[in-house]
Amino acid sequence: MEPQQVKGTGLIPVIAYIRNRFGDDGWAKVVESLPPHLRSELAHKVMEIKWYPIELAAEMYAAVARLFAGGDPKLCQEIGRTSADYGLSTVYKFFLRFGTPQMFGSRGPDMWKTYYTGSALVVSVNDKGHIAVEVQGIQTSDAHFYSIIGWMERAGELTGGKNIRVVPDVPKRRVEVFYE
Repeated sequence: MEPQQVKGTGLIPVIAYIRNRFGDDGWAKVVESLPPHLRSELAHKVMEIKWYPIELAAEMYAAVARLFAGGDPKLCQEIGRTSADYGLSTVYKFFLRFGTPQMFGSRGPDMWKTYYTGSALVVSVNDKGHIAVEVQGIQTSDAHFYSIIGWMERAGELTGGKNIRVVPDVPKRRVEVFYE
């Protein structure tokens, strides 16, 4: 079975968000709260093209929710939106050439593979105005999943969707996105 990993491009904007919003002291608190084997992953600069254990992302997001939101993982949805801005306006901007959310939704599984290994994004509905996806096999925190929800929400906006509404089913790792 393929290991569950996240690419550095999925971590870099998270680290930047934490530092920008909570300062270097906030980032230090997040790092200190991680298990030693994960702290060692952050001992060197996070590289865009390197793969990291999914546990690192899961624990970073969980720490943010715990330290800065009283345990509420929904704060991480905003981090996901910021991550989409980073990824889709820089590293993966070629995916924005799919000019509508529906066209982007059809490329969702391919996009997923550029960020994650050991899990899959399955699109069950991709109609005009409605996309439904499930992340199969991912072993991560609810806080991390909320960031994925935020990423999808922002990607919908960046591809021209209006009045976007996300309906998550966090335990089942499913998200429905409605848009105009």
